[in-house]
Amino acid sequence: MILGIIGSGQLGYMMINTMRKYPMEFYVIDENKGPAGYIADKFFYLNDYKTFVNSCDYVTFEFEQVDETVLKYAGEKNKLRPDIKSVNLKKDRLLEKDFLRNNNLPVAEYEIADNYKKAFDIAQSFGKGVIKSRHGGYDGKNQYFIDKNTKYIGHDNIPYVIEKFIDYDYEASIIAVRNENKDFEFFDPSFNYNKNGILIYNIAPVKNNNISSKMINIAKTLMNKLNYIGVMGIEFYAVNDNVIINEYSPRVHNTGHHTLSGSSISQFEEHVRSVMNLKIVKPVLFKPSGILNIIGTDINGKINKIIDNKTDIYWYHKSEVRRKRKMGHINIYDDCYDNIQKKINELINIVYENGLDNYI
Repeated sequence: MILGIIGSGQLGYMMINTMRKYPMEFYVIDENKGPAGYIADKFFYLNDYKTFVNSCDYVTFEFEQVDETVLKYAGEKNKLRPDIKSVNLKKDRLLEKDFLRNNNLPVAEYEIADNYKKAFDIAQSFGKGVIKSRHGGYDGKNQYFIDKNTKYIGHDNIPYVIEKFIDYDYEASIIAVRNENKDFEFFDPSFNYNKNGILIYNIAPVKNNNISSKMINIAKTLMNKLNYIGVMGIEFYAVNDNVIINEYSPRVHNTGHHTLSGSSISQFEEHVRSVMNLKIVKPVLFKPSGILNIIGTDINGKINKIIDNKTDIYWYHKSEVRRKRKMGHINIYDDCYDNIQKKINELINIVYENGLDNYI
């Protein structure tokens, strides 16, 4: 069995590492060799995409912003999972928002603009709004929070989606999986803490069962509408016992990394199982678990302060440390949710010794 992965970053790296226990090979294709490329059975550069696709039983991707030529060819060969529709919706925030709204899935009020000045004016008309570029941008890139007191500063004149700001109680997400037989499973939803549009940490499970059940139902509906095969991450705003979708990601997701240590099966194994026509199972959360992302810094000299019998380090082996760049994460698990929160607070002070804002 050979699975092709488009993209050579940390998500592909963790996918391969997790599945080495299976009698399976992994081929990776990318413009340059990243962490996944170094541990793949074979690495291909983009100009060799036909050989890559033809050599694989199925092809998946570790990120939406990958080479479209490879995606299309894998789709034409009926090997791409999830299929290209789920990716195309993510390449344009307007298409994603329209698809969700047209399928009666809850999203914030939004409008569009073809330049930044128009976007700014619309955001101020909302009272408080969030301007996001329609194409590209993630982890807070090309996103601007505007209220009536914000002074105008020009930015790129590109197409934008402007969302009315949601005064949410907290952010949460769900990781779910669906296979070609339409079997559906899900991991316990997590509470997420984001800053500057970047996930800093999360903890599962969400304490509100009503919120969790709504997230589960929405995930199942969305995946059925897309006839989706694979793992999907969906981010939500929790507001007064209801949820509003922020966005979905057609792949394994940062908010699911806690499943590597705290669950009976990880999101990575569920994803590979589903795309390779293997049985998917109901994940069991053994105990409350979460992660702290390591962003914009290394942990040299700090490892002994981090590791104990309730933490695991996952390092992505990237070639260069840069501000805002995810370098790894720490898994934390405990019998008590509040103990995880306490431990995360301690780890933040260790990892980000000069203050979190200096790294993100």
